[in-house]
Amino acid sequence: MTDAELKSAFAAFRVEFEKALIAQGAGNAEPFISLWSPKPDVMIFGALGGMERGWEEIGSRLRWVTGQVSARITRLENLVTSISGTMALTADLEHTIRTLDGRSFERSLRVTQGYRFEDGAWKIFYRHGDVFQPSGR
Repeated sequence: MTDAELKSAFAAFRVEFEKALIAQGAGNAEPFISLWSPKPDVMIFGALGGMERGWEEIGSRLRWVTGQVSARITRLENLVTSISGTMALTADLEHTIRTLDGRSFERSLRVTQGYRFEDGAWKIFYRHGDVFQPSGR
């Protein structure tokens, strides 16, 4: 695949990623899970704490989170995307309205994700998300 084709495929992947993120917030983890690499070196540092490594732990974590958190994505703000051959990195702010214990509030996550092109498709292999807070400076 040429660099132009890889970049075009990544742009299409990100459209699917946004749809999958919306589905996850609405209680359906499967579209988001399908975007992950099934390889044993995948890793997530989730916004609810902890760290999972390997496909079994990741799939379990993502299903668990979907049962814990209800969040409507209001905006996915891409801060930077870097693509080099078959590897890519994004830094995003995921703006949501989260519902917890019957109360709704705005919340933004800062998320860094790593991707690789494997078996003919872009896949997530790394995610680190935590609550975004304005700088205290």
